[in-house]
Amino acid sequence: MTFTGIDNQTVELKITNYQYPDINDGDWDGNWLNIYLNVKSKVGHWQTVDPSLTTWEVQSLIDWFDTLSQNSRPEYVDMGFTEPNLSFELLADFDSDKKTFRIKFGLESRPQSATEDKEYFVDVVADNFELKRISIELKNELRKYPERKPAHNSTLSKAGRTWWQKLFGF
Repeated sequence: MTFTGIDNQTVELKITNYQYPDINDGDWDGNWLNIYLNVKSKVGHWQTVDPSLTTWEVQSLIDWFDTLSQNSRPEYVDMGFTEPNLSFELLADFDSDKKTFRIKFGLESRPQSATEDKEYFVDVVADNFELKRISIELKNELRKYPERKPAHNSTLSKAGRTWWQKLFGF
């Protein structure tokens, strides 16, 4: 899917695979996703692939965009994740006709030539229709790499999983 930013900047985001395709026990390692980014911005053009998000985090991002598309207040204005490579921040009111959000790139999601004194981001202005499209396209991306849940005979306890989900907001 492609985000079209201000001044024709673009961010292409695709899920390319699970980080560990052979681990499907429902634990963290089996739910990390490799995220491909192709960024064309005012600060440069770069591509990266890195395990930046989990299945749960992509789902929370889908929900965030869906909430915004309904002029509802999201739980978080700044959507940060376990790995600080990628984040999304609402810059305008949630109930305005058009919302401005910032896609921020950190660590492995920045260009190889990145310097610490520069911020790497793309601002996007989107109406409710566009926000809904983003939500649907992210859902379609995630559908190819769904959450891997523990099998019934898994050693991962339900209580332990709930604790981690609460800790990270899943």
